[in-house]
Amino acid sequence: MKYTVEVAGQRIEIDVRGNAVVVGGREVSVALVGVPHTPLTQLAVGTRSRTFAMARERDTWTVQWAGERLDVTVVDERTERVREVTGTRGRPAGGGVVRAPMPGLVLRVEVAVGQYVEAGAGVIVLEAMKMENEIRAPGAGIVREIWVAAGEAVEKGTQLLEVAPSGEP
Repeated sequence: MKYTVEVAGQRIEIDVRGNAVVVGGREVSVALVGVPHTPLTQLAVGTRSRTFAMARERDTWTVQWAGERLDVTVVDERTERVREVTGTRGRPAGGGVVRAPMPGLVLRVEVAVGQYVEAGAGVIVLEAMKMENEIRAPGAGIVREIWVAAGEAVEKGTQLLEVAPSGEP
């Protein structure tokens, strides 16, 4: 199955063939295994292995590793063709609900209701597994609502705040 992956403004075509993937004409063996009862996933590529915190919402994954957060969009070839035909290709202009990618403790809320934020701006700092994780805005817009406060424990998937795309009330 072929997929289009968008990460950090780059589009990558990936062809998944069982335990191997082809990227840029190069085939590598891979294994992706979730760690039970955690948001952690181990990815082995060839002889290298890395552990990530991952959370999924529709076709977008939030991936956290080494203190960085990446929003990764993964679309299979059939969905990509439908989007091309219907003209619905791409991501929304901005905004969205920010959810906790893992259980943890809210250390800081770095924005206020009514504040404008850029896409990828840090909005909340969440402590999980003795590490500080900066949670970032999914898109540019105005902070519409904040549902958590510093010191509050949250579960994976908890709604933290909402960013309305610029121009929306």
